[in-house]
Amino acid sequence: MLDDYRRARKLAVRQLQEDVEAGRYPYLPALDDILKGEGCQGEIPIGTTEIDIALIAGTRTHGRQNSFATNFMPLPEASSEFAMKWSDLIDSQREEGIRDPILVYEFFQRFYVQEGNKRVSVLRFLGQPTITAQVVRVVPMASDSKAYRVYQEFMRFYSVAPIYGIVLTEEGSYAKLAAFAGRDLEEVWPDEVVHDLRQAFDSFLMAFKKHGGEHLGVTPGDAFLVYLKIFGFHQAVESLPSEVSRHVARIWDEFVVARDGGKVAYLEDPAEGKTPVISELKSLLPVSSYKPFRVSFIYERSPETDGWCALHDKGRVMLERYMGSTVETRAHPFCAEDDVFDEAVDRAIAAGSDLVVTISPTQMHSCLRAAVLHPDTPFINCSVSLSHSAVRTFSGRLYEAKFLLGALAATLAENHRIGYVAEVPTFGSVSAINAFAIGAAMVDPASTIYLKWFSAKDYDWKRELAETDVRIVSARDYLDPRAPDEPWGLYRIEDDGTSTHLAEPVWKWGRYYRLIVQSIRNQTWKRVGESISGAALNYWWGMSAGILDVRLSDALTYGQRTLIDVLRQSILTHRIDPFAGELVSQEGVVQLDGAGRLPSSEIVRMRWLNANVVGRLPEQRELSWNGLEQVEVSGLIPLDVEKLPHKGTTS
Repeated sequence: MLDDYRRARKLAVRQLQEDVEAGRYPYLPALDDILKGEGCQGEIPIGTTEIDIALIAGTRTHGRQNSFATNFMPLPEASSEFAMKWSDLIDSQREEGIRDPILVYEFFQRFYVQEGNKRVSVLRFLGQPTITAQVVRVVPMASDSKAYRVYQEFMRFYSVAPIYGIVLTEEGSYAKLAAFAGRDLEEVWPDEVVHDLRQAFDSFLMAFKKHGGEHLGVTPGDAFLVYLKIFGFHQAVESLPSEVSRHVARIWDEFVVARDGGKVAYLEDPAEGKTPVISELKSLLPVSSYKPFRVSFIYERSPETDGWCALHDKGRVMLERYMGSTVETRAHPFCAEDDVFDEAVDRAIAAGSDLVVTISPTQMHSCLRAAVLHPDTPFINCSVSLSHSAVRTFSGRLYEAKFLLGALAATLAENHRIGYVAEVPTFGSVSAINAFAIGAAMVDPASTIYLKWFSAKDYDWKRELAETDVRIVSARDYLDPRAPDEPWGLYRIEDDGTSTHLAEPVWKWGRYYRLIVQSIRNQTWKRVGESISGAALNYWWGMSAGILDVRLSDALTYGQRTLIDVLRQSILTHRIDPFAGELVSQEGVVQLDGAGRLPSSEIVRMRWLNANVVGRLPEQRELSWNGLEQVEVSGLIPLDVEKLPHKGTTS
């Protein structure tokens, strides 16, 4: 019908005017023009398949280029022969459907029409999501660009799971998508798995568009990965369209955070967003008329078997001691498995928990899923730089305490050699190493830090340190209940091989939890969340908040204790900051003297090592299984997802 054509042409004219006003080319791009600048390696026939009409970007040649606006709506006058043919085609589509496939050329997952431009125009006008097409792939010229590397991965994905339309923009994303489905990019997927993935994505895409995803600024494919990360592949396949729509609406803020590059807002002082004094005092007064504030702690292990868990459980006990009958807590140990974790969450919610605490980055996936399902209950995870909207994270500026311990170590190492054994190369770990090294260099410019890793497999770091004649060592920051005789903290190796404990960082988790509980009670939690959008929230407090310190052995001299106290006061008053001023890495100058403190995000994600550090970050092949599990979630080093032993996905 010509009436349809006239309406379609109005859409075309409007689009053309918008493009002209915005300074954009107002007609369909031609692949021939694109290839003049970029070239190609050749063409590969793919066959006949369904393609997403939204991914049709233009024409193959100049032939019909100016007959359509960039939205593929027609531009010729309604009296033209073109208009008559277009009108006949839409009538045919309504009566019997368009059966003949169009011919398209695919380049970087965008399609350019050789035959069938009017069919594309008609079906796009009618809102048809897909069209049958004969596809010929135009293989781009090899390059070192990110776009080419991602496309290479897509071609591997398509060779095992022939699906067009799931457009991902980051390297490694197709391997993650495969891992979610329990597959890889090497072996051809069974037909039923391909069908399940296609169906799950189509359901998600429909819900994503329904809620305005086309205007969000993130590809549906990238958003789909976020969805799978939370709900998993099985649930995505089994969910009804109405359920998918509810899930998409519930995690919309997660898409926003992903769109903005996973930005994290670091709140470095409990005073940020502080409430008026009267409101805060009310939150501290006995409130016997109210029900106790209930906090559930969910642990992967138990305080009896894990030192990190023991520190947090001590904090849980101190929280109750600080706040008396106004707070009740409950610990749920041994919740490493998803089903056990979910059962613990169900018990916590049934008990009326006002806050659920998880203490390890490796719990984030389970914690995020639970937070989405229970949006009225705050969930927090002890980690730094994991970007999720539904779960707030909390950690501490451990590097401040490590700076003090490095300075102390330099007063003890007569041969200027100090060992540092780090846990895992996760976010925040390198800033702790560098702050220690900077503190040591401030006291002894000749000091050298020999870096080793607990998480590296098949090597004896104790032997290596001994061969280097290292006697002063900074090791694990807390006692290991499974090996109580193992030295920890900062210690000295004596001539007879025994060790003398000298100092350690102190985590005051009880105070940390009290501050968080108070922020929820006095509505600071809510106000801060409302004031920051498009970013995840991380409470990254330090010594000034009273949640971190160092404990010194009585065996230290008066001068050493006084030095650390002076440096501690300088940290508290911001007269000294390890990452302000001149910074020099193993590769060269990071910043010059007089420069301010590095941004928090750079400190957290720091990958360079200070100039006086001997060592490097481990590679994937060198890490133990437990180390890989942690790095996979919050690691600083690149991982090949396909080579991970448990086929997981990174956050």
